[in-house]
Amino acid sequence: MLVACDGTAVSHEALFNAGRLAASAFGGVLEVIGVCEPVPGVAAGMDVLPVPAELDEARRATMLDDLRRAVRISAAGDPSWPIAVLTGSPARVLAGEAERRGASLIVMGIGRHNPLDRLFGTETTLATLRESRVPVLAVGPEFPAVPSRAVVGLDFSVASRQAARLALHLLAPGGHLTLVHVRPRFEHPSADWQAWDVEYGRTLPPLFDQVRAQLHVPDGIRVDTVAVRGDPAPALLAFAQQANADLVAVGTQRHSPLERLVVGSVATRVLRTARVGVLAVPATG
Repeated sequence: MLVACDGTAVSHEALFNAGRLAASAFGGVLEVIGVCEPVPGVAAGMDVLPVPAELDEARRATMLDDLRRAVRISAAGDPSWPIAVLTGSPARVLAGEAERRGASLIVMGIGRHNPLDRLFGTETTLATLRESRVPVLAVGPEFPAVPSRAVVGLDFSVASRQAARLALHLLAPGGHLTLVHVRPRFEHPSADWQAWDVEYGRTLPPLFDQVRAQLHVPDGIRVDTVAVRGDPAPALLAFAQQANADLVAVGTQRHSPLERLVVGSVATRVLRTARVGVLAVPATG
């Protein structure tokens, strides 16, 4: 498990608790990693003056000290955790390190940045999600040590089914998991469309049953299913809020850069607006 942290966040407890939770749920070593973005060169007329290497190394050393201090003073931290600080683009480094180390999960702060960050996809957690082939768990300061209520956005894709399995493992004993499928909003008056909508509804129960059977739900965990109508991200978040969920889990699909900028994925929109933890699981293959 990789816990991404820069040593200055106000939500160390939530990050470290989420890391402990993931390590316990999936088995593995928890590692804390920071990424120090290089200082860009300075333009001087027609030339670009490189920044002295010593400056980046000093910043990296400072972040490493900050991380060690954060782990040491945090009630959820453990001084025995391996800590590393690398230099580079945070999203690419985190995604690459997670894959290189065979990590099961990247734990990050959910973050709330300015509108330009959101528009251009430079927010670190979002950018990492788009780069990563490893699931990302994004948590805010209020994320509990062990979630008791999780909601999964289920479109019956492989990624969304995997999101349901991972969310199930993160739940506390006696927890409650709801599989939510967002149906298309149906407003067309024609008989053909009405017949299609009825047939669509008939396909859902066996699909839900198939997913539930694949989950191998532990004793004491309650799993139910719900179909709602609307735009996927707002409808899913509205249900999660109504259910007082601690965690929203979604599968993600890879898109071109233009599609990500203009349209955006359901996972992106959920991550941008959720006020609870978000588990995003990428499609593989």
